[in-house]
Amino acid sequence: MKSTGDTAPTGRRRFGVLGQRDFRLLWIGETASGLGTSITGVALPLIAVVVLRVDTFAVGLLAAVVWLPWLVIGLPVGAWVDRLQKRPVLIAGNLVSAAMYASVPAAAWLGALTFAHLLAVAAVCGVATVFFSTAYHAYVPAVLDGRDLLEGNAKLQGSEAATRVIGRGAAGLVADAFGAVSGLLIDAVTFVISTVCLLMLRVREPVPAALAQGDTLRRQIGEGLRFVVHDRYLRPMVVYGALVNLALMGYQGIQIVFLVRTVGANAATVGG
Repeated sequence: MKSTGDTAPTGRRRFGVLGQRDFRLLWIGETASGLGTSITGVALPLIAVVVLRVDTFAVGLLAAVVWLPWLVIGLPVGAWVDRLQKRPVLIAGNLVSAAMYASVPAAAWLGALTFAHLLAVAAVCGVATVFFSTAYHAYVPAVLDGRDLLEGNAKLQGSEAATRVIGRGAAGLVADAFGAVSGLLIDAVTFVISTVCLLMLRVREPVPAALAQGDTLRRQIGEGLRFVVHDRYLRPMVVYGALVNLALMGYQGIQIVFLVRTVGANAATVGG
């Protein structure tokens, strides 16, 4: 689509050639990162079960640690990220995740991998994911505007759904062919790809608006909670999402243990 030179009501340029380029980079980067995250969802517990041979409780603990940061720091991170420029947060989150995931195969090849190491990686990367995901959703409007924001969000959501399916299968195939720890090395590479795409963006992110006097993190969190609680659409969506995620995490926490130790499935089947 060629640029017509139009501008959005805010004065930002419409989704022309530059906007297309930046969106493609953002799309590629997020798709790569999402693919890696989906691979991790299978690779981490598979390493715990197949390589470290931990019990079911430990695998469940590993799954819980991955998602615990959303419960513990999700609200303050949302208010804090709102005060910062988003792209540096995204890049930092990617680099931290890449380093932590790469440390697992490195430790395994050196014969020094432990379950405590896996827990630390899960916890740190869980925190990095909270920062990345929060900043990412706030950063998209800096790249897209107006009706293009709707189209762009649809494409991004479609890619996210696709990577959830493809990533699990890819993790199983990689683990079956090269070993369980290799999946995390691929995950680290996807975060590097995402970082390169972010660094190549040319869009200028608006400087965060100055905070009003007395506008503390606690006050911002309170305002957000009150908004959700009193909105008749958001309130049931949040409650439903929380309950569904709780059930899914409990199910996925023991699924790999069941498939490997009870059914006798190989890594490729587990991923599928």
